[in-house]
Amino acid sequence: MQQRLFPRNREQLSEGPIQLRVASVEHLFNRMDPSPLHERALDEEVADWIEEWAEDLDSDEPMEVEISIADGRVERLEQAIANGILSHFEYREWQTDRQLRKLLREGRISLVIGIAALAGFNAVSRVIGSSDNPAIQVIHEGLIVLGWVSMWKPLEILLYDWWPIRHARRACARLADATITFAVV
Repeated sequence: MQQRLFPRNREQLSEGPIQLRVASVEHLFNRMDPSPLHERALDEEVADWIEEWAEDLDSDEPMEVEISIADGRVERLEQAIANGILSHFEYREWQTDRQLRKLLREGRISLVIGIAALAGFNAVSRVIGSSDNPAIQVIHEGLIVLGWVSMWKPLEILLYDWWPIRHARRACARLADATITFAVV
């Protein structure tokens, strides 16, 4: 990307379209992708820029992406560029949805394993029982702690890890339906 227009505060971020300025159409898309323009993958930096700005927009209003191309060679390419951008974010939405489903499946499996481990460690701890012997006491308490530590990963996944992915999926879904406009530089 040639130049970035960083929003300076929350109000600037929320007003108007997501703005992107590039030197030429070729800077929008991955140069290594031999596909036709409307099927090409976006340049990684461009895609990240648009997606990060979209994630910061909290409203449910339709999104608009305004693209400024410095060399002005955009005539008759507007629809192909817009289709390429929209299909990129449609694919990213599918990817993040898949990532979220995999994470939640991992969380459910981890929860079953964690509950089984918690029950097993607690059962062994009860069999050992409390004792005046310090070594037995350490093993008894250690097994209880191990049982609860085994719940760490499933709880982390099911309570915290899925929120950012859901937020990114929502942003990509909104970008897949965005209006793409072109500004004269």
